[in-house]
Amino acid sequence: MVTLKIPAGLAEVTALREGDDGRTWLRELPSIVDAACRRWNCIIDGEPMHGQVALIVPVQHPAGPAVLKVSFPHPGNLGEADAQRTFAGSGAVRLLEADDTGLMLVLERALPKTLADQVAQRDCSVEEAIEIAGDLALRLTVLPLPNVRPLAVTMSGWRDQLEEQIAAHPDVLPARALDQARETIQHLAADQTPTMLHGDLHYRNILLSRREPWLTIDPKGWFGTAAFDAFTVAAGGREQLSIDDGLLAAVERRVRQFAAAARVSGDLALACCQARAVSSYLYQLTIPRVWFDAEFLKVVALGDDR
Repeated sequence: MVTLKIPAGLAEVTALREGDDGRTWLRELPSIVDAACRRWNCIIDGEPMHGQVALIVPVQHPAGPAVLKVSFPHPGNLGEADAQRTFAGSGAVRLLEADDTGLMLVLERALPKTLADQVAQRDCSVEEAIEIAGDLALRLTVLPLPNVRPLAVTMSGWRDQLEEQIAAHPDVLPARALDQARETIQHLAADQTPTMLHGDLHYRNILLSRREPWLTIDPKGWFGTAAFDAFTVAAGGREQLSIDDGLLAAVERRVRQFAAAARVSGDLALACCQARAVSSYLYQLTIPRVWFDAEFLKVVALGDDR
C-alpha cells in the first residue's frame, strides 16, 4: 500500500460539500491510488495536489511524466475522459489512461505553473490572459465524440438548483436579476452549438507546457457554446480590474474581449456571466466558503454598480 497524505484543502472542501459520502471517499483514496498505480505501472514521484473535486498525484508512467487524477464519484465529474479523448492533446493535456468509470485518469503532466500564477505575479497582464484563454477556447471547439453530452441537457439541473437557492434565500436579489438568469438558462437549454467547450475555463485550469505554450486541464465534457466559459475567464485576476468607470463596465470589457477571441456572441457571453453570477452568489450564501469575490458576483448578477 502506498503512503499517501490527503491534502487538507481537499479533505475540508470535500467534507463540506459532500458530507458523509465525501468522508468515506477520502478514507478510501489511498487504496484507490495504490490500485491505480499497480494497474498502470505508475510510480509516485511528488506530493499530492488537489482541485475542488479530485486528488492529483504526480507519477512516472511508462509514457513519461504524468499525473494520476482520482475524482469524487459525482455525475458532474464523469465527462472528462471523453472530453480529453475528443481534444486528443490539442490545446489540452493528453489522456494516457482511464478506467471504465472515467473517474480515474492518468494524464500528461504539464509544468507546475498556471496562467493564474502568471497573472498574480504580473508576468502576464489580464488582457493577455484573456487572449490566451479565448484562443484555447476557440481551439477546443472541435466536433465531439459520440459519448459527449450537450451542455443543453445540464440546464434542467441548473434550473432546479437555482430555484432551490432562490427558495432558500428569497429577496436577496431582485426579481429582474433572477428572471434574467432564468431566461439565459432557458436559452442554453435550446443551444444547438455542435462543437466542444471546456466548461470550467479559468486561469488555474490553464498550465504552461513544454509541448505547447499553454494546455488546458479539467474539462467538463460537454459540447455547446463556449460563451458559457466567459464567466470564469472574466473573474480571473479580480484585483487587477480597472474600475475607474465602474466595476460592471470593466467586467463587460473583459467578457467582450474573450468573446471576440473565442468567436462567440458577446451578448450571449454577458448573459451567461450574469446567470452564473446569480447562481454563484446564492451558492455562497448556502455553502459557507468564499468561492468568488462577493462584490464581483453581486455587481455582475445585478447588472449595475449600485
